Amino acid sequence: MIITTNGITREFVSWPERVYARALVKAGYEVSAYVYLGNQSWNKEKREVIDGVEVKRLRHRQWLSFDLIKCLLRDQRPDVVHLYHHSNQFNYLATLICRMRRIPVVLSPLGMLHDPYLVDDRDRPLETPPKYDEIITTLPQLFKSLLHRFKPKRAIKNYLWHAPILQAKKVVALSEHEREVLIKLGVKRERTEVIPIAQDQDWLEGIEPAPKSHDELRIFYLGQLKYRKGFDLLAKAIPAIIQQYPQARFIFAGHSPIHRDDLLSIVDETGMRGYIQLPTHLSEEEKAALFLSSDLYVLPTRYEGFGIPLLESMSAGCPVISTRIPVIDEIVTHGVNGLLFDYDNAASLASTINHALENPFLRHKLSENGKEAVKKYFTPQIMKQFEKLYSEVCTKPYKNATASGAEDPR
Repeated sequence: MIITTNGITREFVSWPERVYARALVKAGYEVSAYVYLGNQSWNKEKREVIDGVEVKRLRHRQWLSFDLIKCLLRDQRPDVVHLYHHSNQFNYLATLICRMRRIPVVLSPLGMLHDPYLVDDRDRPLETPPKYDEIITTLPQLFKSLLHRFKPKRAIKNYLWHAPILQAKKVVALSEHEREVLIKLGVKRERTEVIPIAQDQDWLEGIEPAPKSHDELRIFYLGQLKYRKGFDLLAKAIPAIIQQYPQARFIFAGHSPIHRDDLLSIVDETGMRGYIQLPTHLSEEEKAALFLSSDLYVLPTRYEGFGIPLLESMSAGCPVISTRIPVIDEIVTHGVNGLLFDYDNAASLASTINHALENPFLRHKLSENGKEAVKKYFTPQIMKQFEKLYSEVCTKPYKNATASGAEDPR
């Protein structure tokens, strides 16, 4: 059983929950999912089957969902419940009911530094230390917070958000960096597993590279137009790149154009608008075709929970350039399967891109090494780790996951 926010839809094929659910079905498991009911074209159907997964979309009001309570109590008891996203408003109720029914719970936070209680600036979470002492994971901490600060709404929401981290039998980190964050929040090391996001190895089948002129050097940015993703750094780097490579062209694509006007303002100020393209929407096929046709993929991020496009780019043989920061440096080895530039530094980014463009032999090396490096992330390899994890949580007795060692009192 998968319980998530919006991760299993027909529109987004590469979201982790859908990739894992699809792989489990192919392996012969019976998989169902509870997700948010919404009013968009992709989340308004109350029931549908996607990739062999029975998906139920449930109503919720903040952290309360009578639909979820009814389904967890009445539906067939699953062997394992896997919760995705630690901001998922189903998590707290699901954890309570699963503990009552003795159903083991696995939690995948998918990026701990997206947490507004843990960091001051979610666009730049690595610039200040995480606020571990402000996180509320237990009832005693909640009562203490209510007595001393008396901000009940914030304190209760803080608790509902974070308590499941200590109640899950296993918490799955996407990286060693994320594992250390979880441990500092009180999760025992033995309750954590590091399992990265999977990449389907057949996602490029039948795809042809997107057309381009014979002399074009195509630089591809795929990501939300948010400052956390660093789109502004690439935009500011364009003049220094065009100065050396006037045939370079930049494609900025993503499903969240929140700061599109800011991007246009940057390129207009430098006279670079004619060198960029801003497609409003890419299908999975169009995205794959752009990876296959691009000379470089650039992810100038200020923080990533993981970085799915890096795997997509490597599997397509497109050399990657990203930021020298935690998590990214667990995927990209500088000079081997990609290039890394200095954090929040547009000049460093421009220099790194120019270095790659001037050296086709380097790009070929990065391409070949990237295709080899991504193999360990292919879905069958990752799913073996999950199958082992699910088997383990189903056979071990249910204990509390806190660092204090306190066990379930029942």
